[in-house]
Amino acid sequence: MQSWVLRVDGMSCTGCERRLDTALSQVEGVFGVVADHACGRVEVRIDPNITDRAVLVERIEGAGYRVLDDATP
Repeated sequence: MQSWVLRVDGMSCTGCERRLDTALSQVEGVFGVVADHACGRVEVRIDPNITDRAVLVERIEGAGYRVLDDATP
């Protein structure tokens, strides 16, 4: 398992946190999501053998948000 932290632009409330939690939790290989709108970040626990950063970014952007920088394992 790895934890990745991504800075995300556009989150403004707990509803945004729930939206990202739902979007990312549906990805195979994701085992935990903690989104924090106040800090503008999302921490995602993944199995790197199953999923990767590109999939996470695609889901976040598909939910209407923007990833500001690289994820850090």
